[in-house]
Amino acid sequence: MPPPGSRRARTASVLATALLICACGSGGETEGPASGGAETAAGEGATGSPGAPSPGDREGHETPSLQTGFRLLRQGDLKGAEPHLTAALRDTPRDRRILEALGSIYARTDRFKQAEESFHTALAVEPASNGALLGLAAVYVETGRYDEAAATLTEVRRRDPGNLVARLKGALLDVRLGRAEEAAAGAREVIARQPGNAEAHYVLGLALERKGSLDEAVAEMRRVHDLSPTHLGALNHLLIIEARRGRSVEAARWRKAQQETLFRAHVEERVRNHRIDGVAAFNREDYRTALREFQEISREDPGDPQVHLHLGSTHIALGNLDEAKRELEHCLALDPRNDRALAELGRAHALANRLDEAIETLRKAVAVNPQFAEPHFYLAGIYRARGEQDRFQEEMKIFNELQARSQGSALDVLPEGRP
Repeated sequence: MPPPGSRRARTASVLATALLICACGSGGETEGPASGGAETAAGEGATGSPGAPSPGDREGHETPSLQTGFRLLRQGDLKGAEPHLTAALRDTPRDRRILEALGSIYARTDRFKQAEESFHTALAVEPASNGALLGLAAVYVETGRYDEAAATLTEVRRRDPGNLVARLKGALLDVRLGRAEEAAAGAREVIARQPGNAEAHYVLGLALERKGSLDEAVAEMRRVHDLSPTHLGALNHLLIIEARRGRSVEAARWRKAQQETLFRAHVEERVRNHRIDGVAAFNREDYRTALREFQEISREDPGDPQVHLHLGSTHIALGNLDEAKRELEHCLALDPRNDRALAELGRAHALANRLDEAIETLRKAVAVNPQFAEPHFYLAGIYRARGEQDRFQEEMKIFNELQARSQGSALDVLPEGRP
């Protein structure tokens, strides 16, 4: 008779192998990408979680950090995207898409010199890139180089007359030049096509404020805040307008929100290098160093859900499943709809042989984000370990379809209205 628990141990071993390899379907008919042992559910999308070898990482395909960085940038998560894109650029320093994406992040975090360098490098690689030109135009507007901005936007419109990003940047330029009517018309044109575009509402709010239409300006800035709660420009103008109108209670409310957002920005500035170094250490499988870097962020900013996702991923890589579970549950307590934390927690449950909990958690990740491929990969691993071949094949089919759909150009990656 086998010793007690040996069958369970064998099942767990088979499951771990299936989760980490999961390379093909029955008879090799369904291709399933291999996974290098330390992959997290973030390989293609955890919020800032390390980009170790992932499902879908086959020769000739995008690297995991690139996939993760692009996915996070699409979702507007700049601090999560940056370390992954930085890591990907080390591997392919002349990839125009990465250069444009990083340039966009630098511009939107007021690192204009770095942004300009990144966009110029992208143009050296591909002189016909509208994405890099639009990025430069944004930098020129923000740094007061209005003639250069106008010339750059004119070139983009010559190539692509219907480009909405160029239209929006032109409207912002009109605001800076005091042309409020033209600015409002341009912003409204973009909003008609993209009603959820926070930047278009922001530019319209600026134009209305310049015209003296303060009630309408406040309404637009409130829309910006609803769409993007940490939009510092909108918070600044809400504070200024309400103070001008003598609405002290409202002004105090916006001042508090502004101060909280500034504090978060300052904290992120302090921990940015730890985040980048932690992801880089994880990617080279130096998990002890990664753990130290992420723990430093956690000490500095314990309320950041992303760092607890990072820590959970790293503990999984180190085989510390109980610690991983605690960190991931902490992440979800702070951010209950974090699809990537749900996927990673599901994988931790699976590796601990808590299969029913794993399936339930992975299904929650799918419900939160139906376009997220990774949970299907791990569900496939579970079903394969259980011998449920039909379900394995079904999940791998969904995974491969979602992976193929996620490929896109740099312009496709950037959120609406963003250069």
